[in-house]
Amino acid sequence: MDAVDVLLKCLKKKRIINDIAKAKNEVIVDNITLKNPKDLFIRDAIFGLGTILVEDLENHYYISSIKTGIFGSVLTYAVIIRQDAQAQIAVYAHEGMIKQNLANKTIENLKKVLC
Repeated sequence: MDAVDVLLKCLKKKRIINDIAKAKNEVIVDNITLKNPKDLFIRDAIFGLGTILVEDLENHYYISSIKTGIFGSVLTYAVIIRQDAQAQIAVYAHEGMIKQNLANKTIENLKKVLC
């Protein structure tokens, strides 16, 4: 199961994006080692940063919206797929005219609470 595909299919279903192929260019992926490899730990960490949109305990992934940017005014969307103590994070952030590297900032915020 690819994290990018899981995230973009969910965003298309929720009508946040229109074109999956175009949105793939705006997704950043990173692999991390979790300090606690439990689903509840991931859920609690996400509650501190944003809102859970989809929770799949059978496939061990969470899709969430996370506020970032200046004054938390922009929503980024992240999927965290857990495989034992490892996790893959994919973040989609639609950037406007001014590039703020929102996806990278979201990944760094997730790493702070998960690693």
